Amino acid sequence: MNIPSVLIYLNYYFENKDTSFTLDFDSKKIEITQSGMTKTYTINDVSESNYHLGIYYKNAIDRAGRIPMLVSDFGYWDLKFKNGDRYYLTNILHDFIHDTPFLGKTKYRFRMFTYIKKNDNKKPINLNAKPKKEKTLTETFIEKYKTKNEKQLLEILDNRNSYQKEAVKAAEILIENKNVG
Repeated sequence: MNIPSVLIYLNYYFENKDTSFTLDFDSKKIEITQSGMTKTYTINDVSESNYHLGIYYKNAIDRAGRIPMLVSDFGYWDLKFKNGDRYYLTNILHDFIHDTPFLGKTKYRFRMFTYIKKNDNKKPINLNAKPKKEKTLTETFIEKYKTKNEKQLLEILDNRNSYQKEAVKAAEILIENKNVG
């Protein structure tokens, strides 16, 4: 049962064995030392900030009630700078998981096993963004039926018992719009 935890720990260790970082909340600076070289960045130098956390932490968003696992408390911060520098700062260096993010524009990516994946193409989510309104079933049918001609829409209305009520409503709306226009 501990094998995934050990593997993730080793992944983090080899990525961050010669790395340390400090966050200066007052001056809004990040100081990163890697292999003896220290670089200082301001928050304006950051082009992208993503937290990669265990899927358990998604419970706070969707209330799905996931059970914590031994690997739940592993996570890392994928930090990209405008000059091309990129760091994978793990919570072995600093336990940031339960803190408010240092950068307001930080996005989140939730995974079962949060090993460092440098070629991760999935888009992280912005927890501060206004959630998108999901389409109703009627709106989905309207999109689907836009290409139908008036005869096809009337056929749906004539055979309304064979269709979902949302499909019939969509056909009615589209017929009405065609007659108005």
